[in-house]
Amino acid sequence: MPRDNQTITVKIHTRTLLILGVTVFVLIFAINLLAQFFILSSYAQIEQEEAITNVQRVVDQIAHEQSQLANSARDWAVWDASYTFMEDRNHEYYTSNIAADSSYESLRINGILYYDSDCNLVAGRWYDLHNASGAPVPPDLLLFFDNNRQLFTRSAGGTGRNGLVLLPEGPVLVSMSSILPSSGVGPGNGTLIMVRSIDQEQVDEMESLTHRSVSLSALTEQSPLPNPDLVNTAGNGTPVIETIPTDTDTISGYTLVRDINDRPILLLRVDTPRYVYQKAMATVVFLASTFVLIGIMYVVTTELLLRRYLINPLLGLDNAMKTIGHRRDLSERLSVKGDDEIASLKSSLNTMLQELQDKEAELARRQEMLAEANRKTTIYLDMYLDVLTYEILNSTMCIRGYADLIRTEGGKMECLYAQRITDTITRDTEVIQNVETISKIFKHPPVRVPVDLDDIIREVTASYPGTGIHYDACGMSVLADPMLARVFHNIIANSIKFGGSDVKIGITVRDAADEMAEITITDTGPGIPDAQKPGVFDRFMQGSEKRSSYGLGLHIAKMLVEAYGGRIRADDRIPGKCGEGAAIRFTLRKGPASEL
Repeated sequence: MPRDNQTITVKIHTRTLLILGVTVFVLIFAINLLAQFFILSSYAQIEQEEAITNVQRVVDQIAHEQSQLANSARDWAVWDASYTFMEDRNHEYYTSNIAADSSYESLRINGILYYDSDCNLVAGRWYDLHNASGAPVPPDLLLFFDNNRQLFTRSAGGTGRNGLVLLPEGPVLVSMSSILPSSGVGPGNGTLIMVRSIDQEQVDEMESLTHRSVSLSALTEQSPLPNPDLVNTAGNGTPVIETIPTDTDTISGYTLVRDINDRPILLLRVDTPRYVYQKAMATVVFLASTFVLIGIMYVVTTELLLRRYLINPLLGLDNAMKTIGHRRDLSERLSVKGDDEIASLKSSLNTMLQELQDKEAELARRQEMLAEANRKTTIYLDMYLDVLTYEILNSTMCIRGYADLIRTEGGKMECLYAQRITDTITRDTEVIQNVETISKIFKHPPVRVPVDLDDIIREVTASYPGTGIHYDACGMSVLADPMLARVFHNIIANSIKFGGSDVKIGITVRDAADEMAEITITDTGPGIPDAQKPGVFDRFMQGSEKRSSYGLGLHIAKMLVEAYGGRIRADDRIPGKCGEGAAIRFTLRKGPASEL
């Protein structure tokens, strides 16, 4: 079905639902976006602070262990018995303190080392707390102190040094204190060092205190850092703590633990469950679900209200107006109920229908009057034309007879005047015939039937003996009637009129688009100027008050061609050269070959 025959209806109901849906969707999206931004960002900050707090607890626990170990080392170092032992190396002190297992178990340490003022090892012992047995002092620990003698210098004069040392066996806590008399005053007599290993038992203890997963891993040059900023320290030497969400269930906090020389040696990681994040996500999902539910309820409620108070009344109004338009009965009226804007619109439409009905009745009355006046005018005009043409033709025939008599019996001047009278009568007769043809076309429009184009053209060209007319038979039929000959007569007559008796005329026929045939009549006359081409088929020249030089002949040709369903136009015989002759081209619909 062509698109022009389709009825395309855009329903207000559909548009309204679409607008409501888009509005609610945008509103829900914006609210959810804001909720996620504020809620999740706030919860993320709380989660991050909790993870940092858990890491700080472990760091504080390590510092607490260091403090306890430092207190124990100071108690043993500032003791007269220890001071005397560094002078006389008495066996009793060694047996009751250094060699006694209870000393290590009560202090929860793994080793005690005694160095003299020259940083030479005087005595030392290592104890395995897990197996409750003695063991050799780790050589790597002794090597560390040999390579870091500056630590002993700093511990002289009652000062101490505490920190971590990373051994191949694992990290150990070290506390160094100067050996002094019980008074705490006097020159130092060497350095006492207490060592406590940080093994899995200590890590488990930290986990039990923080209720979080804790891991300590040795830091090497190949160890990847979660954040390069971890190697820095915050104000007052506080370590930098970085938090990174591992997955939806865990967030990990990282920091670096430094050794006794303030070099990073351990990466501390504390995993914190993301209870806050999960609650935040549950809150966001709840809010989103609530907003969606509220949006659906809003759309449904609004849709029902719109259908009840707006859509249904408008649909009823639309159907009523379509019914009136289909029946074409302007006497019908719309039912008006209520006092809203739709009721007011119906009242206005009823008023408009009443006015249209009144106008239609008035128009019908005037059309009847106009038709009657037109009928009378046509009758009077036909009578006038018939009488006028009959009387003029009779008069002209009488005048022509007298003119012929004068030309036969008169002198030279009389013959000349008689010939001029005859030529004038011939032109007047042609005008009368043209008027009769136009009247005939209006009264009895041509009926298109198949006619032989070759017969028509041969009949016309036979009327102009001695004129150079060239035509090659085409063997084609067109839909026209016998008046088609008048088209060729008028065009050829114009060519002879303006081109003279020696003008050359050519007639060609070719196939055109849409089952049409194009006929072209060319001449070698003066041609038609480009400015006059659009108006040569009018009774008056366009833009002028005088009659066209081409008379009514071409106008009649146009009337007939268009009545046959074709088009006619003026052109140049040679394209672009209007002074080299004219070409009149017109189209006619081809007839079936079987009906020739």
